[in-house]
Amino acid sequence: MKKVRYNFIWILIALWAGVYQLYWQLSPHLADYNNPSFHTSIYLIVKGLTAIGPDLLLILLGYFISRSINRESFIIKGWLNTLGLGLLVSVLVAMSSNKLNQVANFNTSFFDSLFPVIRNSYPLIFGALFGLLMYSVINNLDLAWQRKIKIGIWVLIAIPIFSYPNIWGWSNNFLVIFYSLLFLLGSQMGQCSNLRSTTFLGILAFGINVLLQGLIPIFSISGETILRYSDVTNVLTVLIAYLISTIIIKYIGEINWRVIFSFLVLIENKSLLIRLLLPLKLHNQHSSFKVGIYTVTWLLIVLLLAFLWSLCTKYLFFKKINESLTKFVEHPLSIQLQIVKEVFKDQFPNVLLGGVAYVLSATSMLLMNNGLNVSPNVDASYNIFAYTFVTRETLVIFAAVLIFLTAKFIQAITNRYWVSLILVSIINIVIVIANREKIAARNEPILPSDLLMVSVAKEIFGMVSHSVWILALIILAILVVLTIWLEHNYPIKTKWGIAKRILFILLGPLVFSTSLLWNHQGSIFSNLMISIDDQPMFYNQLSGARINGPVIQFMNNIDVEVMAKPSGYSQTTMDRIVKEYDLRAKDINKTRDNKLEEQNVIFNLSESFANPQRVPGVTLRNNPIPYITKMIKENTGGLMISSGYGGGTANMEYMALTGFALSNFSPTLPTPYTQLVNNLKQDPSIVDSFKYAVAIHPYNGVFYNRIGVYHKFGFNKFLYLGSKYPIRHQKKIGRSPYLSDEASYRNVLDQLNGKRNGQFINLVTMQNHFPYDQHFYNNFKEYEAIKVSDGTNIDSVNDFTTGIHYTDEAMKRFIVSLDKIQKPITLVFYGDHLPGIYANNMEKDGIKLHETDYFVYSNSYAREHGAKNFHKDTKYISPNDFIAIVAKQTNSKVNWYQALLTDVYEKLPAIGEGLQSSSNVNTYNNGSEFINQDGKLVKEKSLTSKQKQILHDYRLVQYDITAGKHYLSKNMK
Repeated sequence: MKKVRYNFIWILIALWAGVYQLYWQLSPHLADYNNPSFHTSIYLIVKGLTAIGPDLLLILLGYFISRSINRESFIIKGWLNTLGLGLLVSVLVAMSSNKLNQVANFNTSFFDSLFPVIRNSYPLIFGALFGLLMYSVINNLDLAWQRKIKIGIWVLIAIPIFSYPNIWGWSNNFLVIFYSLLFLLGSQMGQCSNLRSTTFLGILAFGINVLLQGLIPIFSISGETILRYSDVTNVLTVLIAYLISTIIIKYIGEINWRVIFSFLVLIENKSLLIRLLLPLKLHNQHSSFKVGIYTVTWLLIVLLLAFLWSLCTKYLFFKKINESLTKFVEHPLSIQLQIVKEVFKDQFPNVLLGGVAYVLSATSMLLMNNGLNVSPNVDASYNIFAYTFVTRETLVIFAAVLIFLTAKFIQAITNRYWVSLILVSIINIVIVIANREKIAARNEPILPSDLLMVSVAKEIFGMVSHSVWILALIILAILVVLTIWLEHNYPIKTKWGIAKRILFILLGPLVFSTSLLWNHQGSIFSNLMISIDDQPMFYNQLSGARINGPVIQFMNNIDVEVMAKPSGYSQTTMDRIVKEYDLRAKDINKTRDNKLEEQNVIFNLSESFANPQRVPGVTLRNNPIPYITKMIKENTGGLMISSGYGGGTANMEYMALTGFALSNFSPTLPTPYTQLVNNLKQDPSIVDSFKYAVAIHPYNGVFYNRIGVYHKFGFNKFLYLGSKYPIRHQKKIGRSPYLSDEASYRNVLDQLNGKRNGQFINLVTMQNHFPYDQHFYNNFKEYEAIKVSDGTNIDSVNDFTTGIHYTDEAMKRFIVSLDKIQKPITLVFYGDHLPGIYANNMEKDGIKLHETDYFVYSNSYAREHGAKNFHKDTKYISPNDFIAIVAKQTNSKVNWYQALLTDVYEKLPAIGEGLQSSSNVNTYNNGSEFINQDGKLVKEKSLTSKQKQILHDYRLVQYDITAGKHYLSKNMK
């Protein structure tokens, strides 16, 4: 019965302390008052009452724990308990926090638990442990000195009452020293001999404190001093707690320190605290009473969890550790040092392996970069060493854990320590070399898709120079010899029990297999990777390798879900769609006379082309693209809604060529060129409608895997710099490193003149590619910017504006040339995205920042043979509409799929994604967004039932071809 009473009182005191730690950080409505008023006085009095709890707890802990026999053992166990439970809680919170309720301070919480003393975290716990350490010294002094120290402590606590903020800097988390002083007060405290006088003093101190709390709002000069008498460091609060302690110590007995300290870990863990705040923030819930109920409920749950954890640590997980620590502290210091040496010697192989794993992890990340600086985003650049060892430290540690587990896996199988250590080092060296060589050749790291094709291995090996191969073979030979020598002369034999061997054989593969869920948003492993700041950077694999390291970036690409399965997907449904749109095609074809295969169709993706005059806040002297503006007005033309800003060229190209919308894909597939196309047996595209097709890109052709993509799409030729099909015209403008648009158009004319029958030409220009701050051109004064949006570099705008004016002039000459050719030619001109030079707010100006210019022009010969402009539903379109638009413009017959695309174009709003995302560059798809012909955002739920059916059919077809069972394969040609 007595033990139950003891535990009950300890629980009440712990809850009292917990209320102060949690309640006020949940921002109850009561805490909103901070001006002279009755409500503010009540707020301060209530807060002052709760502030007694932590002080009371520390004083009582000082009294009871200081009388513990094994103080040294207690300090070590208290620290280990905080370390273990703190890390566990941080990881569990991270796993439960998805993008909607993400706890962004995982790194802080993780390192707070790993290095609690250095980082001054967990003040209640380490105030007690530090206080116990000081007590061990003070306890050896004579009583006179102990009394002087006690008086000195009271003086230290009393001095800050005359200043606020606290003169000693005791505030928020900087309370370890303060709490350690309270612990010392408790250690020096005796039982109350005069209950009446002590009670009177306590009531008197409480009354004075309440009076001061009630009056301070009236006399406070500023809000900064209003909490002076409602804080845990207030000497009156400490005095009240001390007097209460002297009264109740005879009513309570021994403490279950495991439960109390585990409880304190849970209420002081930052990530758990923020996680608890989220439900209230999401529901905007700040009612003082409801927050109080929420606080008490959570504290009771936390107390139960602390009790369960204490049982586990006492009887299950750490029972042997507890026993070993108890025995350890019983030995004299000389024996303890000897035990430490023996433990270190025994664990040295693991320590060495861990150190090597960390060095390999950090080095691999460093070697993905070629200079001292790394730019993980457009807004900042970091020193690579500071970035790796500070900003990305948690990710480096995680990669090191993967390397460590790989080595232990090999060791568990071979029972050879040096073999496992050196083999895992060789594997990582090979990974780094392979990545650097592929980056040098293709500007892209090694990806899982590379390993799926036998031909790629030969291609990668062929990229490596002979000198690198020779050096690699020499290093490999040295390492083999070194391994044999170490295994023979310094063998490390580990006594592997069956359970331990099985553990490490399974643990490594299990941890690596979690990568299959990293990209499943909402899964615990996805949440964990988000919390440790893994940034997959699918749209830019090279940047991903640089900021995540090659191993993590490789694993990021393992879990790629192409597309969520739409409802009702089945072979019957797909057969219904083919039949329905086959009838629709026949209806369309009644009024059309031409065939696409007989046309000469040019898709011209103009890099970063978009008129700056549309950007809010930007004003130019004159329109820099007068001719293209005229072409848009006089022909089929308008604005294209891009799904990217500042990047995403290959995505717009993919949408234009296939008719598939990027927003229909899953969030883990934002770049189909690098993630999808090569893995499909069939890749339908507009190329299928022609007997001959040519791709032209006046730059390095390996970006975005274009060589492989164009081959899969069925292009007959791909002209790029260095290809076997030469780029004949290579004119540049000014100081620009890129070939001009005029040179690109001349290469197109060569292809048109060299082929008698119809063909498809896909041109991706480079003239207006970033950077825009290198002064490539002598800018035209008549088109320069008069004004730009706040934060936008005016020189970059001027350089870009000059570039697109050169495009305008080149286009004028190109159109004249097309009209001279006696064959039907239709040109689709479109900008892929805006350049990332505008500092506008994406949430406010997002739609405007996704508008690019486009027009469709048919030459004189084509118009004479049935081609004609149209202006209905052309003001806003998407890249996936171009196939339907060009078929309509050329008066060409369509197949069932093109009939579906026609309905998507004519009957649905323009499809986009990420149009008002706060992120300038899209790392994840954000779902379909719709823009109507008035340029307004339309929600999917507001579409008509007919529109929703077309959209659903469209998604079913895209899913079947890219991710489903390919029921339509035989119908797509």
